[in-house]
Amino acid sequence: MTGISLKLLVLEFRKMWNLSVIIISSILLLISLLVNFIPLIVGAYSIEGPIKSYDIQTALSQGFTILVPLLSLIFGAGIISNDIKNHWIRTVLSRPITRADFLLTKIISTSLTIFILMLIIGTLPVVILSIIAPVNTNFDFLKFIGTHALFLGEAITYITICSLISCWLPGFTNIIILIVWMLSNSILSMVVNNYFWDSSIAMLIADFYFPGGFQEAAESLVSGASFPLEKLLWGFSSLFGFIALALFNFNFIQIDKGIE
Repeated sequence: MTGISLKLLVLEFRKMWNLSVIIISSILLLISLLVNFIPLIVGAYSIEGPIKSYDIQTALSQGFTILVPLLSLIFGAGIISNDIKNHWIRTVLSRPITRADFLLTKIISTSLTIFILMLIIGTLPVVILSIIAPVNTNFDFLKFIGTHALFLGEAITYITICSLISCWLPGFTNIIILIVWMLSNSILSMVVNNYFWDSSIAMLIADFYFPGGFQEAAESLVSGASFPLEKLLWGFSSLFGFIALALFNFNFIQIDKGIE
């Protein structure tokens, strides 16, 4: 990145942390604390309770499966179209900065914000609970780091998709498309697994319908299965593919026209 791109990265990151983000983050943190600590309060983690051990990596994977898409939807809404509408893009591009630098800066700053919130909302309550809960705690450092890295890759993928769609559609339209895409992927996976599990074509379509390679790799890592190389490669290929598409489409945006 150029020097001005680094300055822009800091500026974009600071823009993310407005009052609404702080309020939403606080609410999500409260919900996360309640979800994690209610079982402890009601005694589910007592010595005589049914839960004999607490696996940190499993808890993180389950939490990030919900938290990462949710944060991506919140921060990805109008990620490009809003800047076109308020002419922020025109202001930035009047400086010696390329469109590619601007787009990548938006993706990086948004993904960094999501990662910080993943640590605050997802990791912190899980770690605290693992310390105070009167049960055996299973902790694997490599799986712990790997789970965070893979779900960060998933978040970057979601934000890149939002950036691509937001090049042409206003406001929350890109989020609606992403939600419908996610829901249809869940329905497709359920139908294929229940009725077409013996069809190699149907299984192939289900695997590649939605770019969830990083999440699937994280789930495989946590479950102790073999190294998820295939899922990891699918995650990277989808990520770089959508980055290329977003960069290509971003070059055709008319920055002097707002998306209405």
